[in-house]
Amino acid sequence: MAWNTGLTGPHLNIASYNGTPLRVMAGPGTGKTFALMHKVSRLLETGVSPSSILVVTFTRTAANDLVTQLNTLGSPGANLVTASTLHSLSFSLLLKNAVFQATHRVPRPLLKFEIRAMVSDLAGSFGGKRVTKDLLKAFEAYWATLQHHQPGWPQDPIQQNFDRDLMHWLKYHKAMLIGELVPRALDYILQNPASPDIPLYEHTLVDEYQDLNKADQALIDALARNGTLTVVGDEDQSIYTSLRHARPESIIAFSQTHANTHDEPLSECKRCPNTVIQIANSLILHNHPQRPNTICASPACGPGEIYIVQHNTIQDETNAIPAFISWYLSNKTNAKPGDILVLSTRRLIGYAIKDELVRLGHNAQSFFTEECLDTQSARAGFCLLTLLANPNDAPSLRAWLGLGHNEWRSPAYQRIWQAAEEKDIDVRELLDRITSGSIPTPAYCSEIIQRYSDLLVSLSLLVGKSGTQLIDMLWPAGDANCADIRGIALAITDSTQSPKELLNELVATITQPELPGDRDDVIRVMSLHKSKGLTAKCVVVAGCVAGALPTVRANLSITEQQKEIEEQRRLFYVAITRTRDTLVISSASSSLYSDAMHMRLRVSRRVHNDAVLQASPFLSELGPQAPAALSGEQWRTRIGF
Repeated sequence: MAWNTGLTGPHLNIASYNGTPLRVMAGPGTGKTFALMHKVSRLLETGVSPSSILVVTFTRTAANDLVTQLNTLGSPGANLVTASTLHSLSFSLLLKNAVFQATHRVPRPLLKFEIRAMVSDLAGSFGGKRVTKDLLKAFEAYWATLQHHQPGWPQDPIQQNFDRDLMHWLKYHKAMLIGELVPRALDYILQNPASPDIPLYEHTLVDEYQDLNKADQALIDALARNGTLTVVGDEDQSIYTSLRHARPESIIAFSQTHANTHDEPLSECKRCPNTVIQIANSLILHNHPQRPNTICASPACGPGEIYIVQHNTIQDETNAIPAFISWYLSNKTNAKPGDILVLSTRRLIGYAIKDELVRLGHNAQSFFTEECLDTQSARAGFCLLTLLANPNDAPSLRAWLGLGHNEWRSPAYQRIWQAAEEKDIDVRELLDRITSGSIPTPAYCSEIIQRYSDLLVSLSLLVGKSGTQLIDMLWPAGDANCADIRGIALAITDSTQSPKELLNELVATITQPELPGDRDDVIRVMSLHKSKGLTAKCVVVAGCVAGALPTVRANLSITEQQKEIEEQRRLFYVAITRTRDTLVISSASSSLYSDAMHMRLRVSRRVHNDAVLQASPFLSELGPQAPAALSGEQWRTRIGF
């Protein structure tokens, strides 16, 4: 199939443009992936080497989807195109031996629970864990915004001390923060422009440009310095400002920092029903009242269905939504599980919906980042797998020694660590000497020594095990506390997979999950953030209550709170524009007070053991085209489920 088959208008202009740089301002559902795919197809069909093409996406799912679609088009060498996230690209660069020798850092990213152990180790010197977490956030912000390039950084004495102690911990434990990956790779490229380890690309295409931070964007410029650059983005879909220091204004200001920028806008949404377009435009205009509508409806799209529902309780909500989905799958023509996407503002609500769907006999799966490692038994199995695959993995050993203790046994661990440093050996070698009796146990460290002895016994039982047999021993079938991680592991392994192969697949799946598309036979349940790039015939947005949507930190200044509200509004905008037909926006008017506190919801007032909740204030911004809200009972009656 020729690269320009079926292309017209701006999509044809984007695919055929030869100059650089090219900026594509593309709203939701306007066909940006379609245009990018055909642009890459044109390059391949005109003889450009696949290895000289880089497509940067925000998720592994998007990268794999692009390659799959290119193969469908029959583009020569499509599977050799580099389609990757920036994190994956940076990780592969930092793993190269020459780069490792130059940076003296090991690109072993820490998982969330391992970071908690590290924070406990640092907290004693910096006023407790809360202050230490704030310092850690500031440290990551410096890297994401390239402030570490400024002379004298950091200037604050406390931050200088924190930077020193943090780097000491990371270097000793041969680890790296995920937020360091891109800046470290960028620094190497800038300092070694002629290095043969730096990949050279003739054509660089970047999706979701507005979700990149300053370091990400600088890395893109460095990689594209000798070729063409195409960026695609939409300010209104920037949802990672607070999480990753993304720069929503960057796509708008792109032409100011990149001379001779050529623009090709995409504004016709070919996905969403007309009414959804109207309420989405009404919502997002509250972020910039002076700007006209950003997307327009396609004549081919129908009116669709929108339900705004408030249930009596959160439990009513988590029961009614699965009941509606059952009705939908039974009564809508050709409806299948992959047509359903449930987005939840709180994972406890999402889990409850998923569990009820499973109880009703549906194939449902939840996707909530690293929450599969939230329990002690899940973490213990992960530590064992890591140490089985890599006996010298210091972060997993550190985490194992602290499991089951609120402070991760930090005082005792630091005594062990100090003793190891004094002998110029690593912690594991010191523990081996202690357990063998060659050196005495340091004072107040007997509990940690016992933990290490338990580790040796557990690892000895796992030697020689692989695949599903190994998973059964790490995360037993009968343990509900590790059911999520067990399910993920079983889905990605086979009976012969080695511990190292299983670990590599598992880490990639946890940190950069591949989400099933609407062609898969599974009801998807996830956070609103995870929905970027996904679509579904029926989208349910659950937990739309004040305090959850928006979630705004009270300790911020008024200006910063306003920025968080605007980002959360963009997040809601992204969520509601995932649908191709039916949209349900759901909330509850009450919950158990303890549940409301646990989920950090805004409580209007307390009545005995219950909390009175309010619907998200964003619902009042959906405009006159939004339907009137229904009670849960009215919704059931109107539809008949």
